[in-house]
Amino acid sequence: MSRLWLWLDRYLPRRLTTRLILALVILVVSAGVITTGILNALLVRTLRAELIRSGQSLTRALGENLANALAEMDLVTVQELLNAVVRENGDVIYAFAVAPDGRVVHTFPDGFPADLLRLIPARPESAGEGLLLKTERGLVRDFAYRPLDGIPAEIHVGLSEARIVALQAWVTRFLIGLTALGCLVAAGMAYSFGRVVVFPLVELARQAQRLGQGHLDERVHLPPGGEIGDLARAFNQMADEIQQAIRRLQDSEAGYRNLLMAASAVGEGIALIGAEGPEEGKLLFVNEAFARQLGCRPEELLGLNAASILPPRSVEIASRLWQSLRQGQPVAPVELVVTDREGRSRVLETMGTRIRYQGRWVLVWFARDITERKAREEALRRRNRELMALNAVALAMGESLPPDRLLQRVLQQVLNALELQVGWICMLDEADQPYLAIWYGPELLSVPSMESLFSFPVCRCGQVLRDGRPAVVGASESACAVYRIRSLLGMPLVCHAAVPIPIGGRVRGVLGVAAEDLEAFNEAEMALLVTVGQQIGLALENAQLWEELRRKERIRGELLARLMRAQEEERLRIARELHDGIGQSLSALVFGLNAVSLALTQAPSEVPRLLDRLKISASETIRELQTIIYDLRPTLLDDLGLIQALKWYTRERLEARDVRVIFEIPEHVPRLPPEIETALFRIAQEAITNICKHAEATEARIRLALQPGWVELEIADNGIGFVWSEVQKGDGARRGWGLLGIQERVELLGGEMKIESAPGQGTRLRVRLPMGG
Repeated sequence: MSRLWLWLDRYLPRRLTTRLILALVILVVSAGVITTGILNALLVRTLRAELIRSGQSLTRALGENLANALAEMDLVTVQELLNAVVRENGDVIYAFAVAPDGRVVHTFPDGFPADLLRLIPARPESAGEGLLLKTERGLVRDFAYRPLDGIPAEIHVGLSEARIVALQAWVTRFLIGLTALGCLVAAGMAYSFGRVVVFPLVELARQAQRLGQGHLDERVHLPPGGEIGDLARAFNQMADEIQQAIRRLQDSEAGYRNLLMAASAVGEGIALIGAEGPEEGKLLFVNEAFARQLGCRPEELLGLNAASILPPRSVEIASRLWQSLRQGQPVAPVELVVTDREGRSRVLETMGTRIRYQGRWVLVWFARDITERKAREEALRRRNRELMALNAVALAMGESLPPDRLLQRVLQQVLNALELQVGWICMLDEADQPYLAIWYGPELLSVPSMESLFSFPVCRCGQVLRDGRPAVVGASESACAVYRIRSLLGMPLVCHAAVPIPIGGRVRGVLGVAAEDLEAFNEAEMALLVTVGQQIGLALENAQLWEELRRKERIRGELLARLMRAQEEERLRIARELHDGIGQSLSALVFGLNAVSLALTQAPSEVPRLLDRLKISASETIRELQTIIYDLRPTLLDDLGLIQALKWYTRERLEARDVRVIFEIPEHVPRLPPEIETALFRIAQEAITNICKHAEATEARIRLALQPGWVELEIADNGIGFVWSEVQKGDGARRGWGLLGIQERVELLGGEMKIESAPGQGTRLRVRLPMGG
């Protein structure tokens, strides 16, 4: 219910007089509507009952008069009587009779309606209340009567209800007029009564507005007694109390208000400083909190000049604040740095105002110690910068970029996080030659144009590269890149920090960032830069590993393709040798056997000679077959082991080419796991093949050593040698697929491979495989 009242109060007019008028009008309108509805209902009910009684009587009388005429089928008499009834009764709209033979006699001037008999159902003998029909002439009530028993003859009379409807409309208009007149009268009475009732309230509202405008001496004069009189008396009493309170606070209102506002804004320490006369600038009052912030007692500060308790760098700021207060200008809180008696620096948030104190103008100085808050803010800012810088490196590491793009991304993100503009990274290449890897600064200078400005590694960055210790370098050194950059671009750079970039336990680069402030690289900043340098080293190491992995995957794919081609070539070679060698020899044996068979019948003395030739041919065929089998996999490897197979293969390949072979193999070598023996034999096969094809060696050394859990094979020659890194980077036939195949086989078995070679110094291949395969 309360929500309903609130809703009504929200949408009703605000003035009380208007509400009274609206209430009375609604009451009068409601009474008029109810009265109109009740009177209309009673009037219609009474008139309709009278119409039904009249219709029943008229129909019954007409039926009695027409009974004989209908029985005798005297339709002329029937028509005359029907016309007479319509003429003599104004409410009768029509009358018609249905003769026993079905003919209809009616009074319709335009012809009998075709649908009328269908709409009027069969009726009882009496007239009843009639049937209400809606016609073009309004509502018509049809009364029916059968005057002849057992004979299908009917009399119908239609009475109009237009008189009832007209009378009802007239009554309604009359009542609406009365209601409207009542509304006008009620509105006038409500307005007059409302003016009388709300006049005291209007007077109170007007006087309250005057009181709010500062007219404190005016009062409300209303007759005493009643609720309005009590309200007027209470209002006058409140005005008296307000006037007295305002007079009591008038002298010190502004000062107290400013004091409370400033104290709530800054709080804690409060001091009063003289603003005029001989006491100008002196401390007249300090509280315990203010003295504690300076490490003193309150009595030790009284009488001192306020500027004497501040360090020189804070005096100027405080003087501007006090000058603004003397001139009555609004001031904002400012931060001052002070030093207490124990030498500790404190950060104070200060604010002030000017008040009257003991009859003179003074400056109120508020101070709050925010040293801990500033330290937390600085630590949080430094921590955010650290996280941003490390996150930038981590994001770059997660993108698996090439090293050059990785360095560019990392340096840019780190400088953005540290809010610096100039930075660079110097690195050592694979030949330990220094170069400028990346530069970030003004866009008009690219890396090639910047290389001439760097003396790396002769400068201090080179010293960081050598000893691995970070350093802060001033821009006064002529060999420093910052000195040259500042001279060339006119940038106010004063120093730069250089930190090492370790990769794989060795310092392989230096990260340098330049700043415009000598205090930019404090201990915390340098620790952050060292961490960033370590992260960059990890990122580069990961990038190199990714590059190595991609290179190995590419080589593995190429090896697989070459292996498939080698398999097909080997199959082709075996097929060719079987066809050209073994196949021809077997065909010769078949021809020889045919010759022996023919000689048995024609020349038996030739049989022994032919058989001898067949034996020789069969022996050669067996040797050819054994050679093919040994090339595929020597049976010595399965029968006698790795050592004998190596010695046999060495005699067949190297000694046959006048290459002296020196074996360094223990006397008693146990049989190794089959997969290890096979791998070592294939590795030795490839190495010996390379010696035969490329080395041009006169001496080879083969060493086999057994260690706990490991077996080591070393093959060396005194040939022309090569550069292993160039072989790895080559393509096509220059890549060294045989050595790469050895490396792939060793890595699959979990072993290690090392190649030592140089032009003119021979080659040494060392392979270590785990005994567990």
